[in-house]
Amino acid sequence: MELDDIGAQIERRLRERRLTVPVLPSVAAMVLAVINDPGEDVSALSEGIRRDPALAGHVVKYANAPLLRAGAPVLTVGQAIARLGMRTVADVVFAACIGPRLFPVPLHAARIQRIWQESLATAIWAYEINLLREHKLVGNFLCGLLHQVGQPVVLQAVQDILGPAPKPSPSEEDIETLLRRFGTRAALDVATRWRLPEPVVEVIEYLENPAAAPRHGVLVAGVSAARVLAVLSLDGEVLEPSRLLDVPRIAAAGLDEAALNRLAAQQPAVLEILAQG
Repeated sequence: MELDDIGAQIERRLRERRLTVPVLPSVAAMVLAVINDPGEDVSALSEGIRRDPALAGHVVKYANAPLLRAGAPVLTVGQAIARLGMRTVADVVFAACIGPRLFPVPLHAARIQRIWQESLATAIWAYEINLLREHKLVGNFLCGLLHQVGQPVVLQAVQDILGPAPKPSPSEEDIETLLRRFGTRAALDVATRWRLPEPVVEVIEYLENPAAAPRHGVLVAGVSAARVLAVLSLDGEVLEPSRLLDVPRIAAAGLDEAALNRLAAQQPAVLEILAQG
């Protein structure tokens, strides 16, 4: 099937709201309820984490990460919540609940793994950038995590259209074209179905042009800069503040050399978290 035909079918599925979007795991849905409503009772979420050994272990491991520069080891979920705060724990849990396994697309599994690594790295760097701000913002981690959530959905659509083992397979160039053409719109479709917070939606829509963001420009610019740091880190590049100063997305986020030096010092700890998944 030709690229134009695949694109036309994806376009039709977008218009008709027929893209395959996975259902969020129950704990992830509870996380969004807490994030969307600060008055929401968090006891159900806390109990849900405690009942899931894998999630509990993930939260405790993150609370002990070198990146947090913390003191005594955390041993329980309760201690992790006390150290990190419920909002940060909610972010960590959401990250643990989603990921490549939510998008079973065998033909494009390696690409989806890379998308996930970029998303998680962007989330962590966005969180770190926020720590440098005098006036902290809310939602940096989640915005970074979900800024390209539409791309796996597009890859799922390609598999739905062509089957899991098409012959010949679409070229890498064709796949990149489809991701560029439909990734943002597919992500906005996911945002509507998952009822993602409004700042996440704005980051998805304006990541390439933070200056146009109507309400959350500072947040969008921070996530956009975080993505630069994420891609460089995953590509094995050592962050060099003097070179990063000339990158437009870095400048747009207001990161000066002192801030970049502090971020560069955190690169080994960020990479350690990424290596742990």
